[in-house]
Amino acid sequence: MLFNAIALAPEVAYPLPNVNDDAEHVLFIQQAADAWARGEDPLDFWVPQVELGFPQFLYYQNLAHLVVVALGKLTFGLVPLRTLFDVVRYVLLVAFPLTVFWSMRRLGFSDVAAAIGAAAGSLLSSGRYGFEYDSYVWRGLGVYTQIFGMHLSFIALATLHRVATRGTGVVIAALACAALALSHLIYAYMTAITAVVLLLFGLTRANALSRVLRFGAVGALAAVIGAYMWVPFFAQAGYLNVSPYLDRAKYDSFGAPTILGWLVSGDLLDHGRLPVLTALLAVGIAAALVKRTRLLVLTLALFALWLVLYFGRPTLGPLADLLPLHEGLLFHRFIGGVDLFAILLIGAGGAYLWELARAELTPRRLAAVAAATAILFAPVLVERWSYYADNTAWMRISQAAMDADTDARTVLNALAAQPPGRAYAGLRSNWGSSLNFGIPFNSVRMYNLLTFERLDALAPPYRGASLNSDLLFDFNDQDPAHYRLFGVQYVIAPPSAALVAGLVPIASTPKYVLYRAPGGGYAEYAAVIRTETPASQLDLFERARAWLRGGAATSWEFARYVYRQARPVDAPVPISDCPRQTISYARAQSSRFDVLASCTEDSAMVIKATYHPNWHVTVDGREVPTFMVAPSYLGFAVTAGQHFITAEYRSAPLKDPLFGVGAVTLVACLGYSWRRRIPFRKLTPARR
Repeated sequence: MLFNAIALAPEVAYPLPNVNDDAEHVLFIQQAADAWARGEDPLDFWVPQVELGFPQFLYYQNLAHLVVVALGKLTFGLVPLRTLFDVVRYVLLVAFPLTVFWSMRRLGFSDVAAAIGAAAGSLLSSGRYGFEYDSYVWRGLGVYTQIFGMHLSFIALATLHRVATRGTGVVIAALACAALALSHLIYAYMTAITAVVLLLFGLTRANALSRVLRFGAVGALAAVIGAYMWVPFFAQAGYLNVSPYLDRAKYDSFGAPTILGWLVSGDLLDHGRLPVLTALLAVGIAAALVKRTRLLVLTLALFALWLVLYFGRPTLGPLADLLPLHEGLLFHRFIGGVDLFAILLIGAGGAYLWELARAELTPRRLAAVAAATAILFAPVLVERWSYYADNTAWMRISQAAMDADTDARTVLNALAAQPPGRAYAGLRSNWGSSLNFGIPFNSVRMYNLLTFERLDALAPPYRGASLNSDLLFDFNDQDPAHYRLFGVQYVIAPPSAALVAGLVPIASTPKYVLYRAPGGGYAEYAAVIRTETPASQLDLFERARAWLRGGAATSWEFARYVYRQARPVDAPVPISDCPRQTISYARAQSSRFDVLASCTEDSAMVIKATYHPNWHVTVDGREVPTFMVAPSYLGFAVTAGQHFITAEYRSAPLKDPLFGVGAVTLVACLGYSWRRRIPFRKLTPARR
C-alpha cells in the first residue's frame, strides 16, 4: 500500500484533461452537481457536451459519481469536484489491498494467503480492462466506475459466501450486491452468475430450501434497492447505442487458444516482466488439487468458469447465447472474473509455499521465508514502478506543454466570449490529431480540452452511448451542409487546415484560428418528406447513415423514423419547409431549449440534439407530440405564426419513486442489521 501510495501520488497532483473515459466521468460528476444545485434530478439529467447530447445517468451506473457529488456537498464546495474525483480514485487504488485482505479472511483463507493475495491484487499487469491499475491511471483506460466494482466484487463474494456456508448475513450481502449493481453493471452481472455457483455448490436436499430462500432474499432486496437504476434502463434500453464500430473482440472476446496462450506465457497477469504472479497462480491451482479443501475447490471451479466464459463466442459458439442479455454483452470484460479468482489462488499458492517451507517453525525460518517472498515480488514491483514513472513523466510533459501553449488559452477565452454554440476541433482521422500541444506521444488533443472545459463539442465519442455518436465519424468539414446539420457554430483549426469556404475568423494566433461556422443554431424549421420504420437499432443506424451520405442534409429534407413507438405521431408527412422563417430568440441550457420562432406556413422544427422520449416540447404552453428525425434528432410539427417553444428533458417518471422505495428499503435493512448493536435498557419503575 505504501508503494502504491507513493507511485500513484501524481494522479492527485496533476489535474490534467483526460485522454480516456475519465474525461466523461469528471463531466458527469460536474453535470450531476449542477443539476442538483438547479433543483433538477441528479439521478437523470441531460448531458449536452458530448455525442450531441444524451441522458447518461438514465443508463449508466452512477453511484461512483454520486459519491463525489456528495463529497462536494459535504465540503461545501470548497474543494473542486475534479480534485475530489482524483482523491477518491487515489484512495480506492491505495486501499484495494485492504479490501482483498478483509474479503479473503472473511472467505476463510489464512492470514498469509490473504496478505499475499492482497499484495498481488494491486500489482497485476495486463492492459486488458482487468484489475491491473493500467485500467485506472491517467495514461490508462479510464474505467473509473470499475474501481468501485473491483472493491465491491470482493465484498459481495465474501458476504454471499457467508450466506451460503453459514446461512447468515443476508442483509449485508444484499447491500453489497445493490451497491455493486449501482456502481458497475457488468461486475454485478458477473457476481450474479457467481452467486448461482455459490448456491449450487454444496447444495443438498436438506439445505436446498433454506439456501434458495436466503439467496432469493438477497436478490430481491438488492433488486428493490437498485430498481431506480435497472427498471428505467431496461424500459428504454432501445435508445442506448450498441455501436457497430466497436471492436468485435469486445463483444465476442478472443477465444481459448489466444487467452490460454496469454495465461501460460504470463502475459495475462505479468505483461512485460517475469511471470511471478502467474507462477504463484500455478502453485495455487496445484494446492487446490492436492489439498482439495472445500474453499480451494470452490475457488478453482470459479476461476475455471470465468476463464471459460472469458474465452467468449469464438470458443463457446451458440452456448454464449444461453447467457442472459447476451445480445449486448461485452465478453472481454469477463477478465474481471478471471482476475478476482486468480488473486485468491495466488494468495493460496503463496500460503502453500509457506507451508512447504514450514515458515513458522522458528523465527529465523520465518524471517528467511518472508525475505524470499519479498525478493520474489521484486520484479513485479520494479515493473510497476517503471510503468507508474512513465505515467508521471507523461503527465508532467503534458502539463508543461499545455501551460506553455498560450495560443490555446487565447482561442478558448475568445470562444468563451461568444454566444453558446457547438464547437469543432477536428477528429482523430483528420487534422484534429495534429492539435496536440506539441506533446511527442499520444496524449491530450484540443478536442479533449473542449470536454475538460465543459463545452458543447462535436468530437470523437468516448463511450458512444448516444444513437448519434457513431454518425459523428461521418462529419465532413468540407461540406457546409454538415455544419448546419450538426449545429457546428465554431471551429478551432490550425492555420494550415483546408476548410470549407464561408468560415469567418474570430481570433487568430500562430497556432490556431477560431472561426464562426454556418451552424444555424440549435433549432431550425425543416421539411420532413417521408416516414420510415426501422426494424432494429442497427437498421436505424444504417438508414440514418445512408440518409446522411446521400446528401439529404444539403436539401434540408428529413426522414421521420417511427422507432420503438407504440403508435405513430399524429403529424401527416410530408411536412414542408418554412419558406420565410425567423428565429427571434434562442437560448440553450443544459436540459432545455427556449425558442421564439415564426413562420408564415405550417412546418416542422428540428432540435439538433439526440432524440429521446423523455424530451417534452411545449408550443405556447401546450405540449405537442415529438418524433425522431434523421439522423436521430428531436422533431415536432409547428403551425404557422409566431410561437414560443420550449423543449425540456425530464427525468424518467419511474426514477424518483423507485429511488424512494429503494431508500426506504435501504434504511430498513440498515436498521435491521444494526438492531443488535444498539443498546436498549429497560426502564425500571423508579426511572419511569
